[in-house]
Amino acid sequence: MDDVPRSSKCKLPAFIRDNIESILVEWEAFAKGILSARHMDEAALRDDAGAMLRAIADDLEQPQTSGQQFEKSRGRAPPNTLESAAERHGSARVASGFSLDETISEFRALRASVLKQWACANRAAETASSDEALRFNEAIDQALTESLERYALDKDEHTRRFDTLLSSSPDLQFILDIDAHFLYANITLAKLFNAQVDAILGKPIRRFCRDLAPKFERDIAHVVDNHESLRGEFTCHADQMEPVTYRYVLLPVINEAGVVESVTGSARNISELKASENKLLRNAYYDSLTELPNRMLFRDRLEQEVRYAGRTGLTLALLFVDLDGFKGVNDRFGHAAGDQVLRESARRIGACVRASDTVARLGGDEFTVIITDVRKIPHIEVLAQQILASLGRPIALHEHSAAISGSIGITLYPQDALLPDDLLRNADQAMFVAKKAGRNRFSFFTKAMRDSAWARLRVIDELREAIACHQLAVYYQPIIDMGTGAIVKAEALVRWHHPQSGTLLPAAFIGLAEETGLIGQIDAWVLQEAVCRARQWSDLLGRPFQVSVNKSPVEFTDRSMMKPGGPDLQTLTEAGGSVAVEVTEGVMLNESPGVREKLLALQQAGVQFAIDDFGIGYSSMSYLKRFNVNFLKIDQSFVKDMVSSSESRIFAETIVMMAHRLGLKVIAEGVETCAQRDWLKAAGCDYAQGFLYSEATSAECFAQMLTAAH
Repeated sequence: MDDVPRSSKCKLPAFIRDNIESILVEWEAFAKGILSARHMDEAALRDDAGAMLRAIADDLEQPQTSGQQFEKSRGRAPPNTLESAAERHGSARVASGFSLDETISEFRALRASVLKQWACANRAAETASSDEALRFNEAIDQALTESLERYALDKDEHTRRFDTLLSSSPDLQFILDIDAHFLYANITLAKLFNAQVDAILGKPIRRFCRDLAPKFERDIAHVVDNHESLRGEFTCHADQMEPVTYRYVLLPVINEAGVVESVTGSARNISELKASENKLLRNAYYDSLTELPNRMLFRDRLEQEVRYAGRTGLTLALLFVDLDGFKGVNDRFGHAAGDQVLRESARRIGACVRASDTVARLGGDEFTVIITDVRKIPHIEVLAQQILASLGRPIALHEHSAAISGSIGITLYPQDALLPDDLLRNADQAMFVAKKAGRNRFSFFTKAMRDSAWARLRVIDELREAIACHQLAVYYQPIIDMGTGAIVKAEALVRWHHPQSGTLLPAAFIGLAEETGLIGQIDAWVLQEAVCRARQWSDLLGRPFQVSVNKSPVEFTDRSMMKPGGPDLQTLTEAGGSVAVEVTEGVMLNESPGVREKLLALQQAGVQFAIDDFGIGYSSMSYLKRFNVNFLKIDQSFVKDMVSSSESRIFAETIVMMAHRLGLKVIAEGVETCAQRDWLKAAGCDYAQGFLYSEATSAECFAQMLTAAH
C-alpha cells in the first residue's frame, strides 16, 4: 500500500497560484511587524514567501505514496524545488539577523494565511478537501524543517568564523551584557583568568577581577548611558607574574530600538611599551622638581600636536606662563621655599587643564601649556583666567605664605604661525606684553586677537549699561492652536536695541550674560514683563492667556540665582498658569542637588514646564515622569527638514504620539511654510509658532494682533 502513489489532482495548488498576491498581502502585514524584518526590502520579503508558495504548489501536484507522506510530515522528504526555496529562505534569514522564533513565526503566518483563504473559498462546499489541507500542512512542515536546518548550519558557520577570528587574536576580546556579565570571551582572555571559556560565560566580571570590577562597571554604565565608546588602560596581575598593562576600548551594541543591549570590548597588552616609555620619560623627559615634562619632551609634544592639528584642521593653543614675584620669594625665603612654590604652581596649573593637554616646565619659573582640539577661542580666555585665579591664591610655606601671580601669553595654530619654534616665540612675546601691561593678566599674540578680546569686554560693559539704560525690550511671538488657528499663547523673547549696532537677537549677547552673571538680572526683568503682559492680555480676551519665558541653565546651576523662596519663585507662584517656564532637557536631567531643589520648588509652586529644543541632545526622558511637564517643543531643525526628510517626519510623529500618551501638549517651533503647517496638523501637533504666522513683535503690536483676532 505504501508504494501506491496517491492522486496528484487537487484544487489547492491552482488556488495558491491564482491567489498568491492576496495571500502574500495578508502574510506581509504580519511579516512587517517582525523586528528583524524592518530593515529588509519589501520585495525581498515577498520574493522569499512567494518562492516557497510556488514550490509548495508544485510539490502538491506531485504523486505521493503513504510512506512519502509519513516521511514528509516529519520533515524528511527527498530533495526537490521546495527544499531549495526553503534552504534559501533559512540562509537569507541568518544573513538578515532573524532570531529562530522570528523565522518560525513566518511559516506559521504563511500557513494561516493560505488555510484561511482556502477555507473561505470552499465555504460553499460541504467540506474542504481534508487530504489537500493535510498535504499542504505536510509541505509547510517540510519547508520549515529545511529552512531551520539551513538556518542552523549557517548560524553555526557564522559563529565558528567569529570565534575562530577572535580566538586567534593575541588581544583580549569579549562581550558583556549591561550588567557586566560575560556573553563572550576568547581563549586569550580565558587564559588570563586561568579558566575555561565555558566557565566564564554568564559570570560577572567581578568574579574574575575583583579589584578592577568597579572601574569596568562604571565604564560599562557610561557606555550604556551615553551610547558612546570609551577608551582606557588597566593593570592586572596574572599568576603572580609581573603586572601587565592593557589598553582597552569599549563599544556599545545598539539595537534597532536605540537601546544598548550589550558592550563589546578589546584589550591589547602594552606592558613592554609602557615599561620602555616610563624609563625613557623618567630619565630624560621629565623635570625632577615638578615631575612635569621638561623642555625636551615639551618640544616633542608640541611638534606632534602641531602635526595632528594640521591633519584635523582643529586649532591648537600654546600658553606661556611666567610667575610674577617669584624672585622675591627666593630672595626672602630661600631656594627651598622657591622650590616649594614651583611645585605648587605646577600642580595648580595642571589642575586647570584636561588630562589630554600638556603642562611643561621650561626652566626657572617659566611654564607652558599646550591646549588641543580648541573649538571656541573664548574657552581659552576662560582657561587663562582660571590659571591666573589659581596662581593668585597664597601658597603656604613652613612658617610663612607666598603671594605670587602669573603673566600669560597666548598664541594659536594655525592663525598665528605654523612652526613650533614660531609658536613658542609668539607666546613668549605675548607673555611680555601681559607682564608690561601690569602682570596678573593674559595677552594674545596678534593684535587682531587682542582687539577681539577687548571688544568682548567692551560688549560686556555695554550690556551692563544696556540694562541700566533700558535698551533691552521684550518681544512676543504668537503660539497658534493648530485646530482653530487662534492665538492662544506667546513666547517672550528679549531684544537689545544697541545704539550703534541696531536690534540684536539673544544669540549675540545671552552667552556673555550667562558668563558674567548678568543673565539672572535679565531673566528676572523679562519674567516681570511677561507676567504683566499676560494679565493685560487675559483681561483683553476675557480668558486666561499664557506667556512662556525662557530660563537659562546657568540660573539653575548658579547658587546665587533663582533661589527657592526668592523673588522669581514668588512671581511665578502669583502668576499661576498665566506664565510657563521653558527649560532645556539638560536642566531636567541634571542630577545636581541644587538644580533638583530649584526644579522641585517650581513644581510645588504649580509652575508649568515646557521642554525647549526637545530631542536634539539627550536620549533619557525619565524626567517627564519626575516632573509635571506640560509641553514639549519640537526643535525647529526637525520642522525645517520634515518635508524632505522621512527621518524628521518619523521623529516628529514619535514626539507627538509619545507626548499625547503622557498627557502632554506639543508645540512645533520654526514653522515657516504651509506644507510644514499642514503636515504638523495632520500629525496631531497641538500648537505651532514661526514666521508663517508672525515673527516676534513688540508688546504693542502683539496686543493689536490679539484685538484684531478677537
